[in-house]
Amino acid sequence: MPYLQLKGVTLGYGSHVVLRHIDLEVSLGEVVGIIGPNGSGKSTLIRAISGVLSPSSGRMTLNGQDISRLSRHSLAQLVAVVPQNAYLPETFTTLEIVLLGRYPHLGLLRHESQSDLSIALDAMERTGIASLAERRVGQLSGGERQRLLIARALAQQPRVVLLDEPTAHLDIQHQIQVMELVQGLADQGVAAIAAIHDFSVAARFCHRLLLLSDGGVRAEGPPESVMTPGNIEAAFGVNALVYRDALGDRLVINPFFRRSRSEPCRIHVIGGGGRGATAIRRLHEEGFEVTAGVLNEGDADLAIALAVCTEVVVIPPFAAIDRLKHEQNRKLAAQADCVVVCDVPFGKANLLNLEAAAEARRLVLLEDTPMEARDFTAGVASALYSRLSRRAKCTVLRDLISSIEETLAEGRMACSRG
Repeated sequence: MPYLQLKGVTLGYGSHVVLRHIDLEVSLGEVVGIIGPNGSGKSTLIRAISGVLSPSSGRMTLNGQDISRLSRHSLAQLVAVVPQNAYLPETFTTLEIVLLGRYPHLGLLRHESQSDLSIALDAMERTGIASLAERRVGQLSGGERQRLLIARALAQQPRVVLLDEPTAHLDIQHQIQVMELVQGLADQGVAAIAAIHDFSVAARFCHRLLLLSDGGVRAEGPPESVMTPGNIEAAFGVNALVYRDALGDRLVINPFFRRSRSEPCRIHVIGGGGRGATAIRRLHEEGFEVTAGVLNEGDADLAIALAVCTEVVVIPPFAAIDRLKHEQNRKLAAQADCVVVCDVPFGKANLLNLEAAAEARRLVLLEDTPMEARDFTAGVASALYSRLSRRAKCTVLRDLISSIEETLAEGRMACSRG
């Protein structure tokens, strides 16, 4: 049974409605991320669940109890908040701040017991700040302050932890440390709900996501069902590449603005070994229709190719290109307005990719790495490459787009003269 439930909740400030008809269920042991553009209501929802903001309609319950009927003291025993940009007295020690988390469990005029101290020290140990117990808050770094706030929340021994932008203003190392702490809370049976602005962090560390947009819930569910290009464009107004990394276990989200081209133009990319991923991404962002081949399953280029290309020729892992796949690749090369051959190492298994490039009407060769350094065919690939280079534009990845535009322009001029 869900520990936290919101049914038909509407939230706002005075006459200004921020969120309408919100339904949400969160079980113990879950990490649920709240994502959405600025002003979509992420912090408002966190404030409501913490009991600071009352809904104008709908019902919110914790373990079946209506949140609005719980006293502040009772609610603080169940829910801890890690706020954004929290004020911390700079002359307090870190231990004193963490001990404040025990306040909801103290009786009137009671002081912290040895048990309370043990709980606070354990919270500091779990968050990696035990060695800072006597250090003043004013001497802490941003990452240490964030861990201090989480330690204070842990000391409350809550069933639900609410985090408002817990990774904001932190470097990559501290972002990972903080979110691993949040995952650790869930592993211990705590429900964690975090407002998060970073797509990749949300996808990596959350079991489920709630996407807020236009005053309501646009999508809810596992990260892969919420973080789709369509949802991201509708909510944030940007395009996005969404795919799993080469290992297949992490969702990668790269937002971008895609150019609109006056005329459709198709580019075929011959890559492999991770040498084509950047070229494919840049071409897609520039508004080109992109095809690719031949790529092996498991190749680092394949994930992004499958995400953005209209057609990809794929073969099994470590397999050589067979005649059927070679013919498919040749056709794509012949149909393209331009073919790009990336600076791929060539061996017997992928030598047919160079033969397919010969079908190109216009050809761009990327030479960030010289051909002689990536020829593993005793010179056969170099000979093929040399013939291709006589009619190709040779360039480097940095100048890929300008080189393609020049090649296409030269082709148009040749056609007009013809």
